[in-house]
Amino acid sequence: MKRFQHHCSRVIAFGSILAALLITAGAQAQTCPSYPIALPAQLLASVPTNTVITDIYNGADAGSFGWLSWTGDPSEAALETSLTAPGDSSSYTNPDDATDHEINAGDWVTARGGVPNRSSMRGVLDNLLDVDIIVPIFDDVRVTGGTVAYHVAGFAQVRLIDYRLPSQNKITVLFLGFTDCSSGDGGPNV
Repeated sequence: MKRFQHHCSRVIAFGSILAALLITAGAQAQTCPSYPIALPAQLLASVPTNTVITDIYNGADAGSFGWLSWTGDPSEAALETSLTAPGDSSSYTNPDDATDHEINAGDWVTARGGVPNRSSMRGVLDNLLDVDIIVPIFDDVRVTGGTVAYHVAGFAQVRLIDYRLPSQNKITVLFLGFTDCSSGDGGPNV
């Protein structure tokens, strides 16, 4: 009987550890893998799904897109890594809370200034052409010192159709719909 009780207590202990690990993994899981291209909420507010949006310029105003840096690293190499499938949004660090590593609506994300100009960047973007990706949408921009950050209002699923970088500094996307990243499926909400 003692052996049976000992075996049962070991099974229960193992089950408790396994449950704790699963709960912790679920709490830390990135629910919506995202790519570092912020689109303005104002631009998407009145756009029907399955609409091509042309000539979205790079910049920090309400009608422009912005490059993001999940970790605050402004290098082109970091941007290339983040744009290479499957992306690395799980490396995100909230600029206001270094313990926050999950991008959610209400968070701020550091901007990456400038226009990518390396041929390797064009290769990375070529690989994203006609691929459905999830990107943050922003509703506010703040500038603190020389650092720009975007306020995440939600997420959208888009398909990169074209880009003109660095010459014209713009992209074209097919807007597939808003995405509820809290549900964990990352599919569009149409």
